[in-house]
Amino acid sequence: MSVVEIVVGRQAIFDRSLEVVAYELLFRAHPEEEVARTGLAGNLMTASVLYSAINLGIDQLVGDKLMFCNADREILTGSVPLGLPPERTVVEVLESVALDDEVVEGCIRLLGMGYQLALDDFVWVEGAERVLELASIVKIDVLQHTEEALAELVTRCSEFNVRLLAEKIETSAQMKYCLGLGFDYFQGYFLERPRNVSGRTLSGSQLGADRIASSLLQREFEVAELNEILQTEPGLAYQLLRLAGIGSRHGLRRRVLTIKDALVMVGPVRVQTWLALLMLRRHNAPSEHHLSTALSRARMCELLIQRTRPNLGPVGYTAGLLSAFDLLLGVDATEVQSTLVLDDELREAAFGHTSYLACVIRDVIAFEADPTSPGPRRSGLSQLEMDAAAIAALSWAMNIVSSIEQAANEYSDAPRPST
Repeated sequence: MSVVEIVVGRQAIFDRSLEVVAYELLFRAHPEEEVARTGLAGNLMTASVLYSAINLGIDQLVGDKLMFCNADREILTGSVPLGLPPERTVVEVLESVALDDEVVEGCIRLLGMGYQLALDDFVWVEGAERVLELASIVKIDVLQHTEEALAELVTRCSEFNVRLLAEKIETSAQMKYCLGLGFDYFQGYFLERPRNVSGRTLSGSQLGADRIASSLLQREFEVAELNEILQTEPGLAYQLLRLAGIGSRHGLRRRVLTIKDALVMVGPVRVQTWLALLMLRRHNAPSEHHLSTALSRARMCELLIQRTRPNLGPVGYTAGLLSAFDLLLGVDATEVQSTLVLDDELREAAFGHTSYLACVIRDVIAFEADPTSPGPRRSGLSQLEMDAAAIAALSWAMNIVSSIEQAANEYSDAPRPST
């Protein structure tokens, strides 16, 4: 497990009043990634954008605006799942995609899921009417056309119920001409250049990713089994909580107090989408010493809370794990809180000082700093109880870390396919 720097580009889309109405998401390679030197296939670049968007958080990335996301054939036909919220996403059908029956059926499927469709770099080709009848927005590259050809294309598109977006506007003259032609939206360097949005997430171990793959791809979605795996995978648990938080600020459907709650909220389809993105965009790194601290803390909190309130054990584990994300990410705890949409009870337990759960977690953190200190302890737990729970938790955590390190070593020693 490691901290992963993630970055995604975005470029604003404006309406006729020059108000920002949406952002197009753009692939950006991290300088240290192999892709920066070798390039990626289109479906992998799309997966990278989706992975980054989910882990950065939709609200952090685009605020309350719509997202435009490029989609090649794999996205349109469902080979690469789309994990972004339908009500906030416009799927751009790339100009390079052949508009055959399979793609048209895929577009209809995406519309049924609630996505809007946009045609990117649109030029009139045979069969264009089929997708014009499905699209909401048509993007036209103004640099590809003379003024006369652009006006003719606008006229042909106006026969359909679509809005027109002029892209790659680079001068005031182009902007004025497109306004006169009746375009609805505008994008280009003249208005705003693309900007990068960056952040951090936690990668999961190779073992964790493989175990989830086995669980999901070989049998039906089993919440209990996935929950057991994620208990030992802080990186994957963090990503799941980010995924569960998408759209929560716009109406939380149910409370999320545990990792299991997050699995239920996300549901099998979105979990499988998340898995596909993990498989397409893996990050492999040696375990860090903070991993054992995070797992041991979470387990110790669970064991101590179960002594007096057995039903709150799972919440204690999740809250204990959350309280260690600042160590894992190398950021302040307030930044961790800002990246996750959490239930008030869970947030108080992980980061507060008032509730019983919070008192236990604060006592565990103090115990980590000085195991011999007798207190005072807000939870009322004795030194004997703390010692016993610490020994059991550390033993459990070290076994987990050992298995992860072993899997990582086996993966690094495995032969790679030739390219």
